[in-house]
Amino acid sequence: MSPLWPEQLGIALYPGRLVLARTSGGLRRRLLHKEIATFAPAQSNMPPWQPAVDALAAKASAGALARADLTLVLSNSFVHFAVVPWSDTLSSNEEGLAFARHCFARVYGGEADDWELRLSSANARKPRLACAVERKLLDALSEHLAPLASRYRSLQPHLMASFNRCCARLGESAAWLVVAEPGLLSLALLEDGSWQSVRSIKVGPDWARELPQVLEREAYLVDSQSDCDRVLVYAPDSPQTTIPRLGKWRIESLVPGLLPGMIAGVDAPFSIVLGA
Repeated sequence: MSPLWPEQLGIALYPGRLVLARTSGGLRRRLLHKEIATFAPAQSNMPPWQPAVDALAAKASAGALARADLTLVLSNSFVHFAVVPWSDTLSSNEEGLAFARHCFARVYGGEADDWELRLSSANARKPRLACAVERKLLDALSEHLAPLASRYRSLQPHLMASFNRCCARLGESAAWLVVAEPGLLSLALLEDGSWQSVRSIKVGPDWARELPQVLEREAYLVDSQSDCDRVLVYAPDSPQTTIPRLGKWRIESLVPGLLPGMIAGVDAPFSIVLGA
């Protein structure tokens, strides 16, 4: 493979598995390797992300991450979110991050002091999405991936990776974005292209039947002028799940994007690590 078109390796870290997909570079990308590595979730005396980091370290030691540009996707289980309101008094990125940290502290208290924060790009007079990850998790990833140097390209929360894949479908009209992972739903309300609310909620295996009630509860809690009934659901781990169309909700299932030769319904879990 020409160095002008390096291979791409995407890995998603979940509480009980790694999802890996290696693809060729260039305009005509193709799947070279796919794998789902499972492991026991964290015990009560360890961080919930520890088994995933250990599994990633084992892959790195075995050379499975070599010769590719690497992108990591973090399960929303490992990420905290907050919507940061617009403020005319903030004049720098540093002040914006300080204000975001204040927003997290109001909800999580001193626990947020040990988190690394990132803010979405700013649009004038619109709220911004802030993401927070434990510094110990970031330090562990940096340590194990240091041999890759600049080939370790990016780290994204599952929610943001999902948003990037469906933002064109969302458009400017108000909509709920629901991202389903095993045992977890992340719900975001977007209006006029900006974030209004974000929350992650633990659910059971029959999450589709829970979804209408979850939406009703979230809509009640959100301080929004929009009576939004449009719902876009991205569920790469269960693409064939039928969601009951109850109440006012207009639910649209987003089809996971795959590369030529991949099989819908079989390879859908890999879509989150294939990139845009």
